[in-house]
Amino acid sequence: MIKSGVVAVIIAGFFLTGCVPKKAPSLVTSSGEAVAPPTNPEGEVDMVQCEKELNALGTVNQLRYAELKARFERVMHGASGYTTVRNSVNPETRHAIDALYKFQAVKLCSEIRGEMLNSLAVKPTEDKLE
Repeated sequence: MIKSGVVAVIIAGFFLTGCVPKKAPSLVTSSGEAVAPPTNPEGEVDMVQCEKELNALGTVNQLRYAELKARFERVMHGASGYTTVRNSVNPETRHAIDALYKFQAVKLCSEIRGEMLNSLAVKPTEDKLE
């Protein structure tokens, strides 16, 4: 009697959960998908790691490396100039500009990481991923 009760519970579980197969997550990101940038323990964008990934991209995809390297240098140059006057700016402006540079860094590092992932995924077959 107990055996049939256990079997009934198992069968009921199958009926309740259904027979729909779970969709496996894709291991390849599309060009439009963002990839999380590297962060340090404080949650800030790790620009050193981001630059290492950018330099590694240079060995895999020279064309995209050149484009992203130019953007990386512009962001870093702008941030460097801002840090010289940051303490002289009122708190509201400082908060807004800090957020702007953080956004630019996060976006750029995400693009670098995504481009590296896609470039490495294309390498074995040399087929462009969509």
